Amino acid sequence: MIKKTIKLLPVLFLGLLIASCEKIEPQVFPSEAIDFSATMDSIPLQYGRLVSATSAGPYVNVLWFEQADQTIVGVRINVSRGTISKEVVRIERE
Repeated sequence: MIKKTIKLLPVLFLGLLIASCEKIEPQVFPSEAIDFSATMDSIPLQYGRLVSATSAGPYVNVLWFEQADQTIVGVRINVSRGTISKEVVRIERE
């Protein structure tokens, strides 16, 4: 009798565990703080050679370019809307 009870305890525990589960609601990301109102259609070639891409939040990535004079240029893109920001980050190097 005790052996049957011991064998049923894991099944009972698993049943209670499954019954206590609740559905997780999908996450809603906050609106982005980056303003993409001024956008361009393409990335100019004078920005240089693409060297890296990093994430700047949900749906926003930064493409990093290196120019001939080794200046680093960062361009924000919104992959959800397919827009490219006109505002760029320029990091001069000496």
